[in-house]
Amino acid sequence: MARLKHTPSEAPRAPERGVRAATFRQLLQAAMDIIRLKGHIPSVAEAAARSNVSRATAYRYFPSRSALVTAVVDSSLGPVRQMASDNPNGRERLHELFCQTFPRFKEFEAPMRAAAQLSLEQWGLERAGLLAEEPYRRGHRVRILEHALEPMSPLLSPRMRDRLHHALSIVYGIEPYVVLKDIWGLEDREVERTALWMADALVDAALRDSAAKRAAAEAAAASTPSPAPEWFDAQYNNRARIPEHPSILKYWADASAQALQRPGWIRDLAYGDDESERLDILPAASGAGKAPVFVYIHGGYWRALDKRDHAFLAPPLADAGATFVQLNYALCPAVDIEHIARQMAQALAWVHRNIAAHGGDPERIVVAGHSAGGHLATMLLACDWQRVAPDLPRDLVKSALSISGVYELEPLRHAPFLAADIGLTEASALRLSPAAMPAPKQGTLVTVVGGDESEEFHRQAELIASAWGRRVVVGAERPANRNHMSVLADLADPASGTHRRALGLLGLAGSPR
Repeated sequence: MARLKHTPSEAPRAPERGVRAATFRQLLQAAMDIIRLKGHIPSVAEAAARSNVSRATAYRYFPSRSALVTAVVDSSLGPVRQMASDNPNGRERLHELFCQTFPRFKEFEAPMRAAAQLSLEQWGLERAGLLAEEPYRRGHRVRILEHALEPMSPLLSPRMRDRLHHALSIVYGIEPYVVLKDIWGLEDREVERTALWMADALVDAALRDSAAKRAAAEAAAASTPSPAPEWFDAQYNNRARIPEHPSILKYWADASAQALQRPGWIRDLAYGDDESERLDILPAASGAGKAPVFVYIHGGYWRALDKRDHAFLAPPLADAGATFVQLNYALCPAVDIEHIARQMAQALAWVHRNIAAHGGDPERIVVAGHSAGGHLATMLLACDWQRVAPDLPRDLVKSALSISGVYELEPLRHAPFLAADIGLTEASALRLSPAAMPAPKQGTLVTVVGGDESEEFHRQAELIASAWGRRVVVGAERPANRNHMSVLADLADPASGTHRRALGLLGLAGSPR
């Protein structure tokens, strides 16, 4: 689903019992009475006067007018915000939402109008640089609608799902009341009917458009002859495409062996119980702590190589101010790609919980990878971290850098050199393809593809940009005269565009280079 520009305001936590709880409720009721009877947004001082509470006490509960209005709205819409349904039919679930909540909107129309008024007022003050308090941010409807639309997700493309989400957020809320009652003079019941009719029309349009595009794509695929297996090998077998690959692999190994001699490395920390679940850390050279964290995942088509082969990437990034982390994982065919993806989620959870002890900032984690590692890094950007563990933030991964990544796995099923080892089925290839996943709700992705790579790797990069949109895929590097393997060295080259992209994602763009 679509990403919010701002996080919705959270109401101050109400005391649970005693005098403090009674005072909180008294102030809140006073604010609601002023809104209902006088038709304007009260200041904290006005609420204090009406409830016979001192200003100093009132400000301890509600430090700003924004906090007061947020509490009023949350109190008014309490049951609406917790609305949940297990109905598997998306349209019916949306109907349930509208039918259950619009009467609540009618009952608390005055506070909702007040909240909208405050938002508009603060918008003008913020633009003029005159806003003296934390702004009130609306947006709770986004999560509510997301829940309602969940059953429709398989029927809609990511872009169409976001568009429907945006459109319904205009229909669902106080806005229909403002337009249909104030301009057209409609009664409350007719407002509800009209809003539901608009919601149905939007759902119909989204489903119809998605179905048409899906049918067109299927027809095009059916009429296009499938390439021969040799073609897939020619596109994806990079060792065969790059005669000099032994010398490149030797360079990685030699440069990494030298890099591992650098003091400060912390080697083979366990992020899980399996012997493959190990990581290395090179803290930022500054040693000041709270450094942004750069997590690197090696490639090798999920079946080869090791973190120690890529340590040469670490020193330039550590010197620029980043804490560098490199991950190992189990390899195919002993495990499948889904198992590896779960390992990577486990590793990132470990990094978030433990990296502060090694000078890294858990709130500034960037994930990068090469080839299969690029695929895994992109999946981590799209990961629902609350499903991994409830203590993890939704935006655990702030951004990702994918170098020569794979975002659609179906072609790999048809490449003889690889297919048997990775064991993908049609279903698992689709399930593990980032391009088939909803666009991340937060975070950004930068893709890198060498100018001399195969047409398929360039198509893969274009595919993820199209699937996720330019809101998420914010940049691309296409370095000339670089193949699938030589392109990786640019990450360690302070003069390269790839290295500068990495620093930018880390917030270190101004670092000496």
